[in-house]
Amino acid sequence: MRLLIFKVNQLGDNVVFLPVVQQITRLHPSWQITVCTSPVAAPLYHTACPGVRVLEFATKPFNSSWKRPLDLARLLWRFCRLPHDACLLGNDQGNVAHLLARACGASRTVGALIPERYLGWLLHQRVVVDFTLPDAWQNWQIARALVPELPARVPPPDLSAFGRREHGGIFIHAGASRDYKKWPLDSYVALATRLSASTQVIWMDQGLPAEEALPATVQRVKPGTLGDLIREMAGARLFIGNNSGPMNLASALGVPGLIFNGPSTAAWDPYWHRERFDLLRDADLPCQPCDLPMRPVNACQNQAEPMACMKRWSVERVHERVMQKLAESGPAPVPPQGT
Repeated sequence: MRLLIFKVNQLGDNVVFLPVVQQITRLHPSWQITVCTSPVAAPLYHTACPGVRVLEFATKPFNSSWKRPLDLARLLWRFCRLPHDACLLGNDQGNVAHLLARACGASRTVGALIPERYLGWLLHQRVVVDFTLPDAWQNWQIARALVPELPARVPPPDLSAFGRREHGGIFIHAGASRDYKKWPLDSYVALATRLSASTQVIWMDQGLPAEEALPATVQRVKPGTLGDLIREMAGARLFIGNNSGPMNLASALGVPGLIFNGPSTAAWDPYWHRERFDLLRDADLPCQPCDLPMRPVNACQNQAEPMACMKRWSVERVHERVMQKLAESGPAPVPPQGT
């Protein structure tokens, strides 16, 4: 079986999709599997899915290639020369992926039934998906339509191939793919400063001027490879960050977390080890969540109080929640010498 898979989008979307690829390869080690994904997510498959072929495409140019006939023609020519027996599309793939799935000549193409996808009719099978459910489960439902022998429950992805650095500190990642999903950076800096007075804090640099206010007691880590990020997170006692790709990594790794949920719906909540996470939501905020079940809205919708879902969380309130979370986890482990 030659299986072509499309999952060209953000890191977090691919973290929750990774179990599909890992489980199919374990069940069918003789299959030739090709995964089309984004450069930021490609290392997931290179390291955690040895033997799987990975094709990289920048997400925005790939999804908008229909606007550039020459670029689209090049893609069509490339996939016409990559014959496959079956094709699987993730729960959020666009019209271009649907077109290329047909171009590869597969006798069976499977994806989600999405009314907004004008080229959805090109698929041989469109799976009815409840888009209010978590993304991991949505993708699993689609995959089981093609590979029914997949187990009933979605296992967490196996990221052990990346290794871990046992530091036992608090790992803070203040980034996210969209600005309206971020707690203010100066608040993160103030929180890290407070926490570093009593515990080890590892800070993933965003390369922004506000980070220069961090004290020397905060250990700053320069952005490196995705593997570097996973190793640092795997050895953490607690993860603090926005609802983003790193949050999904923490969920997969089983690292407890405190997450600023912001505009996100429950479909983007941590899927694995949910009981280990403290999601900062304001139930009294009527605009939350503003994201739609199938897609983000990409900008704050609250005109009266912009970014209220983030700004209402003061440094004092968050520090109190962090200390409570640390108390629940017990004494901090002693990291090995030299880390």
